Amino acid sequence: MRVQVAIIGGGPSGLLLGQLLHKAGIDAIVLERKTRDYVLGRIRAGVLERGLVELLDKAGVSERLHKESFTHDGTVIAQNNSYFRIPFSDYID
Repeated sequence: MRVQVAIIGGGPSGLLLGQLLHKAGIDAIVLERKTRDYVLGRIRAGVLERGLVELLDKAGVSERLHKESFTHDGTVIAQNNSYFRIPFSDYID
């Protein structure tokens, strides 16, 4: 088998790169030592930045993300038994 690009690692970056190269018409293979079920069954990120979501949209692999996710609109700072919530929407336009 001959390909133009070999990608080492089937994590989020490797799989996304493989998809983007495929969409650009570039032959690539993703090499991963773990099984396919292991890779696809792992949760890899709890929070995705906007730029990554846009890249997933561009790659055509974000349908499930948009159906099952929600917008992260704040964070909580906790110390001892005190909690303080910072709502992001209060600080952005």
